[in-house]
Parts: sequence; structure tokens; C-alpha cells
Amino acid sequence: MKNNLFLQYFILSMLLFATYSSQAQTLSFCEAVDKDGNAINESKSFIIGKNGGYFNILVRLPYELKSYYVNYDIYDINTDGSEHFISTIHQEAQPEWEFFSREMTFFNEGTFKIYVYDDNDYLLTSSSVKVKKQL
Repeated sequence: MKNNLFLQYFILSMLLFATYSSQAQTLSFCEAVDKDGNAINESKSFIIGKNGGYFNILVRLPYELKSYYVNYDIYDINTDGSEHFISTIHQEAQPEWEFFSREMTFFNEGTFKIYVYDDNDYLLTSSSVKVKKQL
């Protein structure tokens, strides 16, 4: 009987964890974002022109942002896997947002890691994107 009760609690815990995990915050790279916050032509790699190019970064949250701005920290990932800081981009925000996006321009090719922080420097999400230049 005790084993059966333990098993039931364990299964319930796993289901709750799976539900919570499936609602994690995400960072996507795409050509555009529709009015409902859905990525259009999402990809992990983009080709830019000789003089640079842009694409959108979309952040989706399973909760309200509760911040008045976000910061995007951009790093270049070196061939050895180490990260080299490039810049921080600031974006004004609204506390009730559950998704937000930003168009970003890139001038160099490489693999970049983007970290997104709220106004308390809490890491919301991060992801990597590969950028190549047109020949």
C-alpha cells in the first residue's frame, strides 16, 4: 500500500514537472513576428549581405515579464567554444508582456550567443544563432 501511494505521488510529480518544463521561456530567431507573437520563418542560421543584414529575436514567456526593460547581451562564440562579449542592446518593455521581439542587425559572420535579462539582471533565456555572409 505504501509503495503504491509513493508511486502515485512520484507519477504526479513527474507530470507536474513535465507540464512546467513544456512552458519554459524561449528565444527564437526569425524573419518576422506576427501580431500574436509567432515567429515567421524561424531558423537557427541566417545569411546576411556583404554590408550586413538583420533578423528578429523573439522571446516568449509562460508568465508576464514584470519589467520595464530588457537587455540583450551578445557574444561571439569562438572556435574553441569560448564566448567573447560584443555588446548589450537595451529595449524598453511593459510589465504585462508575455512575448517581445527586437530586430537586430549583424555585420559579421559567426556563431553568436544571445542572453536576455530583465531589469533585475535575471536571465530570462538564451540561445545561439549562426550568421553567414553572402558570397
